[in-house]
Amino acid sequence: MSCISGAGIKPEASFIDPASIDPGNALRETQSDANWPTSEWWRAWRDPQLDQLMTRAVAGSPTLAIVRSRVTAAVWQARALRADELPDVEGDAALARTRFPRYATPSPPGGTTVWDNSAAVTLSYDLDLWGKNRSLEKGALDAVQATAADAQFAKVELQVAVARTYTQLALQHALLDIYQSINEEERRNLDIATRRRQAGIVGEIDERQARTQYQAGMTDILRARDDIAIARLQIAYLVGAGPGFGDTLTRPVLPPDVGIALPTSLPAEIIGHRADVVAQRWRAAEAAKKVEAAHADFYPNINLVASASLASVAPFGGFFNFINSDAVGHSVGLAGSLPIFDAGRRRGRFGVATAEYDDAVLKYNDTVLSAMQNVAQQVTLLRSLKDQETSADTALKSSMRSYDLANRGYRGGITEYLDVLVAQKVMLQQQRDLALIRAQRVDAWVLLMKALGGGADVDPTPANIERGKDDTRRN
Repeated sequence: MSCISGAGIKPEASFIDPASIDPGNALRETQSDANWPTSEWWRAWRDPQLDQLMTRAVAGSPTLAIVRSRVTAAVWQARALRADELPDVEGDAALARTRFPRYATPSPPGGTTVWDNSAAVTLSYDLDLWGKNRSLEKGALDAVQATAADAQFAKVELQVAVARTYTQLALQHALLDIYQSINEEERRNLDIATRRRQAGIVGEIDERQARTQYQAGMTDILRARDDIAIARLQIAYLVGAGPGFGDTLTRPVLPPDVGIALPTSLPAEIIGHRADVVAQRWRAAEAAKKVEAAHADFYPNINLVASASLASVAPFGGFFNFINSDAVGHSVGLAGSLPIFDAGRRRGRFGVATAEYDDAVLKYNDTVLSAMQNVAQQVTLLRSLKDQETSADTALKSSMRSYDLANRGYRGGITEYLDVLVAQKVMLQQQRDLALIRAQRVDAWVLLMKALGGGADVDPTPANIERGKDDTRRN
């Protein structure tokens, strides 16, 4: 052991146990006979167009390709660190025709021109007695796993983005239907008001109210069409296609219902279906290996070195003089270093590595808690939206009846047009509310699939994570 040590520097964070987290009433009350979402959870919509969009998005999204390139970079980084565990052999040669100046160099060799040739092969091998290089290489492999999990999480996020935008596209089409239907009624009422004014039955106010309502309805229609166009452009971007791709999309329809059934073993099992949780777990393993490597830096280092060379600088002779038994040189030995005083440099690096390990563990714990919160939130929202949909449907039927009565009364000359406007406004609001609630239910279901991991099949507990944690705490 050297004169410098890492005494007093230890990790302070510890992993949270997911099984110890209280899932809350929202999750306990869900059905217990359901399966986890599959990797193709969106197929519950039974929409072939959405299936094709998902396939195209995964294959063509530039964002996803960027994340995959990071996985490739991590693989090469691990290979580079693996090389540090193996012997390093280097060869070099120098061939030169040299003239020694007569007035600067005594004779011989002054005043002569010779071949100054040399060739050498050098071998160096870090014995890695304390496992520093091995720890760094294992940490790099953990980083590969973490970036692979990141890529999986990015894929799930992309699929969720496509599904949510697809939901918005379906919603805007539904709203467009509502606005067009109401606007057609408004046009007929405008025609009636215009004829009545011309006949002297009513004043100008009724016609102006009907015309204003009709124009406002046209504004709603134009706004819905703009939102449809924007959703189409967003989908085209998400799948890695040009803006014109959105024009080829047919009108989607929201699924009639979405379930909220979950398995009983949610608190422990959710980790295996959240790629971001898995990525943080691997990063904690990587950080543990960096702590081991920083700790190994306190110990003496021993390298095996060897060299063999050929060299010749002679005043007489030809080019090949250096290829001769008399030109051979070699050496074999050990090179060692012992840290004695470095002004706290190694302790500083060890302290940083330990703090980064704590940071990785705490981020893992935060991700686990966030995952549980996301699931509970979406389950609660889905249950609430189901009740809201039932209430909104009842209110819509009542408002439609009121509008029908007011409309008949106006056309029969019994009621004022103001009654029609009030009833129509209430009915339109109820139609909007019902359409929005149905879209929100689908959106919440999509977010629940994301919270559950989107069916990601990634090993949640790397075999070496506990060992890395234990080794780190012993240092």
